[in-house]
Amino acid sequence: MIINKFPGTHITAELLNPKHSNFCEVFYENPPLQPEVVMGSVNAGTSYTGSLFVMGQEGMTGAFYGILSVQQNFVGKHPYQKIHKTLHRLAENKETAHIDNFDSDFGVQFALVQKPPLDTACIDFDGTVFVDIFKDHLRPYQIDANYAMIYVVPPLADLYSTPNDFLNAIEDTAENIIRAVMYYNKNFTLEKSPNSLNLKPINTIRVCLFSTGYFNTFQMSHDQIASYIYHGIASQLHSAETYITNVQFENNYHEVMATGLKSETQDFNILRKLMAE
Repeated sequence: MIINKFPGTHITAELLNPKHSNFCEVFYENPPLQPEVVMGSVNAGTSYTGSLFVMGQEGMTGAFYGILSVQQNFVGKHPYQKIHKTLHRLAENKETAHIDNFDSDFGVQFALVQKPPLDTACIDFDGTVFVDIFKDHLRPYQIDANYAMIYVVPPLADLYSTPNDFLNAIEDTAENIIRAVMYYNKNFTLEKSPNSLNLKPINTIRVCLFSTGYFNTFQMSHDQIASYIYHGIASQLHSAETYITNVQFENNYHEVMATGLKSETQDFNILRKLMAE
């Protein structure tokens, strides 16, 4: 459901409601009605010791692993962690790095890292964003619109002195998601595609509510976290040509009653109020 356009832009904000469970689809399971959709879906990853940049733990990143490991034949392995660690090492003294040549063992044809700027509120690896462009024949569910995974390292509350510092890091992370997609769109797509690739700009971003659960020891409300994610995204969409036309927010039910019935509380309902102001 489209709720409004981001202030000062033609970019629409869309609330996705779960269809069959308490959770939205992380990728399109059926082709979208608009054939021009090129979507990158946000995966909330981890920076825990031993699991740095991994995909395959519980929660959101576990959902991604369940889909991609079967589609791309790496059950029990962690190729994306290897890609992400390599990219981060390549970007040691700079904010960005990319790889445009992958062996057949990997499910991606291009990947980049966008680290937060030096003045960020993020600590350690928090706020780091990876854009992984799938190989054409290995897109989830064989649907062309499922073009990329946007792997995000969510801020971990334990690293921050105050709740406000934590929320500011969440906002900076949301900003960096848009910054990463814009950097990819501007520098590596269409006629600028490297290594004889034919890369398309990402025009649709599907965003989950990150930094919740065990990341949120300050016990900030979902409305508070959603507000900071929204403001971080909105602040970057005022930039020059982004190619972005739509940002989708996964409006999952985050509490389930003991009876198994869905709670009335959803992750991004606060956006209706924020975008009406």
